[in-house]
Amino acid sequence: MIVARISKKCLTLIRTLNIMHCRKCHNVFGIKDLLQPEKHETLNIQHLRAENQEMALDIIKRYYLSEHIISRSRKIDLSEDRAIDEYLLSIFKQGNSIYAKTEDGAVAGLCINFALSPVDPKNLRNFAFYRQDPNTKDFMYFIAKLQETPNLWNLFNQTKIFEIQMLTVLPEYRRQGLASMLVEKSKEQAQELNYNVVRMDCINPYDFKIAERCKLSCLVKFPLHKLRGPNAPFIKRSSEHNRCVRVYVHVNTQTDKDKDIRHCDDLVNLLE
Repeated sequence: MIVARISKKCLTLIRTLNIMHCRKCHNVFGIKDLLQPEKHETLNIQHLRAENQEMALDIIKRYYLSEHIISRSRKIDLSEDRAIDEYLLSIFKQGNSIYAKTEDGAVAGLCINFALSPVDPKNLRNFAFYRQDPNTKDFMYFIAKLQETPNLWNLFNQTKIFEIQMLTVLPEYRRQGLASMLVEKSKEQAQELNYNVVRMDCINPYDFKIAERCKLSCLVKFPLHKLRGPNAPFIKRSSEHNRCVRVYVHVNTQTDKDKDIRHCDDLVNLLE
């Protein structure tokens, strides 16, 4: 009788285990899901075409201009100014800007690139002179002054340099390496177009990490109050927005002179 009872208990236990094994887990997160690494979107890098320019304008205004140092220091909204639209469209028309698109067609990030000649900051300054909004004036004066500080055309003896001018990633696609991907693609594009110098100006505490991850070299570092000059917005030394600007470069053809310039401690003196 004792043996029979034990056998029945064993049989009942075996049936219970079989039922548990056959049942499927309907939890929101199973153990396998928790152990799997975070899934990343499959992104395609494409050139910004004419049909995508309105989309690019909206994203730049919403996620780049709203976070720009001028917008924060003045507490202003640059998104409604048509002069800003005209300036951005002139950059888009050059055809060097790229963007990342997901499989379902959503835009994940933008990298606005521009091939700069020495005359471009002067033209931008002249364009800003006739704007009515003082905040728009200062924003464009700021960009023009930064583009020629320091003067990379003279330092590297180039007629044009390739500038990674505006870089933004939508919040839901951040922390996936997309910004680095866009910068690397921009470097490849500059090399294909035979531009020897790539420039990237970093003001916020995130851009310079991206530049270093993409193996750009920090040429010079200086505070914003150093950006002085005719028709250039003045940021006080004591201002909370007086951040450091890091000018990063990538040089395709390095000469001994270029290497000496990189390690020159007196380069900051050339800013004034």
